[in-house]
Amino acid sequence: MKKQTFLIVLTVLIFTVLIFSACGKTGNVGTVQPTDNNASNANQKPVTNSTPANIGAKDVTGNECRICDFDYASYKGDLKKEEIEGLLLALNDEYHALAVYDEVNKNFGDPRPFINIRQAEEKHAARLQELFKTYQIPIPENPWPGNVARFSSVAEACRAGVDAEIANRDLYQNLFKSTDREDILTVYRALKAASEDNHLPAFERCGAGGGGPKRGNK
Repeated sequence: MKKQTFLIVLTVLIFTVLIFSACGKTGNVGTVQPTDNNASNANQKPVTNSTPANIGAKDVTGNECRICDFDYASYKGDLKKEEIEGLLLALNDEYHALAVYDEVNKNFGDPRPFINIRQAEEKHAARLQELFKTYQIPIPENPWPGNVARFSSVAEACRAGVDAEIANRDLYQNLFKSTDREDILTVYRALKAASEDNHLPAFERCGAGGGGPKRGNK
């Protein structure tokens, strides 16, 4: 009887050891179980916040706005969301143009029409910034310097300028629908006219003629 009891106790002990051993292995597998999720994501493209170093002048309008991360919830002014979005898109585009034309002026010694149009773009940005002040919108810094296209010649830059001014003109045409406030519309109309009537023809002449001379008045 004692022998049978001993065998039973021994069997229980062995069984208990085996159970604990198995649990230990299961626990180890559990600690690496998230690997299954990692494996399922292995073929996905990584998300990156890196800034492209070479962005064409026409790519920003309507496609990318680097100053449009706006906290609408905290805004206490009078504008609707679409009106704020419109002002941000407009200023972003003028900021981009400034950065592109600065790059061209730096690389090619202030050629026309870039030296003149750059001054005009600065005034355009200032007019938009006045609207930001009027409607209590924080004025963002220009994120574009150093992150714009570089060109191999003034003529190439002028042809890109044609595309940029067409996109700028079309942007303002679309922005007319975003507001009925006359002060905002007045600025949009003026900046659209400047792109369509002044900048675009200047870049078309420059692109067709192989590039403008350095410095000088219009």
